[in-house]
Amino acid sequence: MALSQRAPYLSPMNIGSYFRLEGILIAGAVCLYVQARDGALWEIGWLKDVGHLLQTHVAVEGIRTGAEAIAVNWVEAVTPIQRVLSSAAM
Repeated sequence: MALSQRAPYLSPMNIGSYFRLEGILIAGAVCLYVQARDGALWEIGWLKDVGHLLQTHVAVEGIRTGAEAIAVNWVEAVTPIQRVLSSAAM
C-alpha cells in the first residue's frame, strides 16, 4: 500500500503547515503524546499546565514538525464526536 493511500496526514507535504489533531493525551518518558483514533502516537513535546488533561480526549493545534510531531500552540479537552452523536440520538 502506498504511503498516500494509508492516511492523508502522513504526506510529507504537510510538514510546516498548521495542523489539528484529536485523541487521548498520554504522558511518555520524554514528552507528551496524543494517541489518535488509528493508534498513532503524535509527539507534542512538553506543555505547562496540562496535567489535569492526561488520559482525556483533547484537541491540539499547531505547526506540524515531523511525520508524527506537532509544535502545539493550543490544547483543549473536547467531547468525542461519538459521545455527542449517541447522546443526541437518545
